[in-house]
Amino acid sequence: MTKRKRLAVIGIGNTIAGDDGVGIEVVRLLRETWSGDERILLHTLEGDLFAVADLLPAAERLLFIDAVAGEQPGLIVTGKACSRSYAPSFHQTDIGTVMESLKVLGMADPFPEWEIWGITILPPRELKSELSPAVRAAAATLVERLVSLQERIPG
Repeated sequence: MTKRKRLAVIGIGNTIAGDDGVGIEVVRLLRETWSGDERILLHTLEGDLFAVADLLPAAERLLFIDAVAGEQPGLIVTGKACSRSYAPSFHQTDIGTVMESLKVLGMADPFPEWEIWGITILPPRELKSELSPAVRAAAATLVERLVSLQERIPG
């Protein structure tokens, strides 16, 4: 049996929907910084969010990085009740609803702690792969916060 990681950082998004891909970008940036840290699992979900069920036994705590709804792009919000950035979503649901469903179904014992760290975006209006300047800046700030968090993770 594989030892559970202390933390899993899971980026959610669609990289061809502009700012909606911010979660994937944050994990990409973290891979450059955190490669080799055995306490941390880095993963991305670009489609079916219920695939997170396979990760539940892998870590004690899950942090989901995702684009969330907001009137001003580039704000960082945290919690369990962050709204998806637009509907219909490519995911067809939000990660908070998925996690609550998996908990009710008893998909892991113990069920990991979890939280969403979101970056606000406006609904995408066209397909593109780059992030807007405000969202790119917020992603860099979020990476800095996560690096600070890494320093406090017990060995």
